[in-house]
Amino acid sequence: MLPESSSPHGEAQIGASADANGGVKNKAKAKANAKASSADAAYPQASAITSLRLDVLLSVGRHRLTGRAQRADGDARALEMALSLKQALSLRQALQTEKTPPPEVELIPWHQGPEGDDTEAALRGYLGMGLDAIRWIQAPAAADAMAPLRASLTSPSAEDAYHRQARLALCGMRAEQGEGTGMLPMVLAEQLGWAWVPGVVALERIEAIEGRQRHAEDGEPGKVNDCEETALFRAIVLQALPQGQRRRLAVTLPAILGVDSAAPAARQSAFGPARRGQLRLVESGEELVLDPAVEQWPLIPARARPRRLKIVTATSARDRFKAAAAKAEGGGGRVLEDVSATEGAAAILSMLEAEGVLPAGGARHGQQGSPQGDGR
Repeated sequence: MLPESSSPHGEAQIGASADANGGVKNKAKAKANAKASSADAAYPQASAITSLRLDVLLSVGRHRLTGRAQRADGDARALEMALSLKQALSLRQALQTEKTPPPEVELIPWHQGPEGDDTEAALRGYLGMGLDAIRWIQAPAAADAMAPLRASLTSPSAEDAYHRQARLALCGMRAEQGEGTGMLPMVLAEQLGWAWVPGVVALERIEAIEGRQRHAEDGEPGKVNDCEETALFRAIVLQALPQGQRRRLAVTLPAILGVDSAAPAARQSAFGPARRGQLRLVESGEELVLDPAVEQWPLIPARARPRRLKIVTATSARDRFKAAAAKAEGGGGRVLEDVSATEGAAAILSMLEAEGVLPAGGARHGQQGSPQGDGR
């Protein structure tokens, strides 16, 4: 039995043990909060988003050496970004302590092109990345892809309730065959009224922002209807700039993102999922418009021409090194300032004749024989 004088020490010991237990609990709680915050930082956020629709535009690519049909590198990177976002949202919701339902992510891949064995083989390369099906709009190679894709992207979704669904479309910067101008996503975004962001290398997060929806029936552009309010969404993306620089942008959805070649590489295509996946033939509901000029174009594989090597006539190693390291300087050009239109035209004709574009003296003889006599 302890003396009464030792009771304060006993109370102090009990209090110290209680503080220690409380400190352990606080440390455990702090670790849990740190783990949740690290999960929030590692995976894209989707606060207050109940539904997300990701449309990916896929095309058929060509191997650089063999010319065989395969998945396009830019579109495969776009599909990889969409699949990673879908997996990250599901993983983040699983790591959260709060029991909130995860957002319903709907991933819809689209392809428009003619039927063929090469096309099917390339599309199955996309299916091997983990897709269940690809919606295939069969159309001739000369058909305009703008109207069918516009109708497909504007088609309503089953999960879209009262415009609460965030919309995002991804694609590569340009196709690897055909015209390959890279204008399709830009024109498509302009016709849909969506935002267009090129050169995207990372999709950091998608979040909801409260705002009021603008209505065209208000009569004045930019006027806000106070009666109805719908949630707006935005995506935080990382854009590639020249010389390895990066820029963070906030894009209001819906938007079309052009994935850059500096984005993470696509995962390897597995044989089993590629064979199990389905290629669903769908109808866009739009009339196909054929371009007769495209049908007559001769298409040949583009090959890089070899560069001409500069002949070095130096004798010493020092002179050869200086010649190899020297920058090419053009000394055959002229700067024309304060000259008349006739003198400028004559200088341009002389340059074209010197380069062999025009026959020597042919254009000038035609100019002198012009009945107008005004230099045209």
